[in-house]
Amino acid sequence: MKIRYLALILLFFTATGCGQTQENSTVGQDSGIKTISVGKGPDAMFLRPDERFLYIANVEDTFVSVIDTRTDSVVQTIDTVDYPWGFVRLGESNFVAVSGWNKGIDIIDFTTHKIVRYKSYEHNLGGITAAKDGKTLFVVATDANKALKIDAATLEVTDEYPTGDGPDGISISKYGRKIYVTNTKDGTISVINVKTKVTSVIKTGGKPELVHSNEDHSLLYISNFFENKIHIIDTKSDKIIQEITGLDGPEEAVLSKSGSTLYVVNFNSSKVYCYDAKNQRKLKHEFTVGKKPIGIVSAINDSKLYVTNYGDNAVAVISLN
Repeated sequence: MKIRYLALILLFFTATGCGQTQENSTVGQDSGIKTISVGKGPDAMFLRPDERFLYIANVEDTFVSVIDTRTDSVVQTIDTVDYPWGFVRLGESNFVAVSGWNKGIDIIDFTTHKIVRYKSYEHNLGGITAAKDGKTLFVVATDANKALKIDAATLEVTDEYPTGDGPDGISISKYGRKIYVTNTKDGTISVINVKTKVTSVIKTGGKPELVHSNEDHSLLYISNFFENKIHIIDTKSDKIIQEITGLDGPEEAVLSKSGSTLYVVNFNSSKVYCYDAKNQRKLKHEFTVGKKPIGIVSAINDSKLYVTNYGDNAVAVISLN
């Protein structure tokens, strides 16, 4: 299972936004604190397009937590989703697909918070992505060293692709012709042509893990936990065009809604760093959050950050002033 650590220490803080000019915006315990208790092992998140609700994947539990972003409180749980791992919206529809470590995919209508389809598979499932039209899913079969192509309407497997050892994260290229899979055990990224099945390999060393993209998927931001780097890949050339270094167990690297700021979560130090997305210059401000943070999302017109803290079974809310 995707177990990182488990603890019960709640250390959450609000802080000044990355665009401010103070020398140091890391805040202490006396600053405003906002914590939201969720399930065990909170990890990936899905923010509804209208930013009203935020879904939390509790990877050591059997439900998805639903947070109302107006009140910053859990208003519902979506039960029977065993060990939820990752989310992807299906095109412009009202559906989001959830991959589960316990060998299942759930399709949730995010207007009602109800599961509308479910299917079980032979393998433990990890990262998940989708074609732009939402008709096709690609999901990592973590224990089989392969990625599955799945019809989103029927949830039937229509093809599969071999990956490297220990596949984890996955994303798709700008025009949907290629998928990218991080291989945690052999320090590589598989670049797979979904039509021809021809695969090339980007060697990174270390432990490449989570994959996020810019809006049009022309760039990928891939964390490398052991190398303490973020690899930035151009999906046209399939080359690493830049790297962010000096990190401490990086997990998610996610752009703000405006695309101007890149937020990087540091699992080991409980820090969130901010970077100028145009030139990857580190900004002076950083945020101290809870224990063993993994996921991050910018919400409400970039006025808040939500950070999942795996070690605390909770979510931190950072107000960006």
